[in-house]
Amino acid sequence: MEKESARSQTLAQLHERRKQVVRLYRQGTKIMQIVTMSGLSYPTVRGAIDLF
Repeated sequence: MEKESARSQTLAQLHERRKQVVRLYRQGTKIMQIVTMSGLSYPTVRGAIDLF
């Protein structure tokens, strides 16, 4: 995953990024590792996991 401003992404791109976060979490990746890899904030990662 690359760090990229969420403001410049389409809704589809943001949704795909969130799905990727959930996939990583379900594969056993720890939340803080996902935060580091994705460049997303902890609340964003946690929120994506909680919603899916």
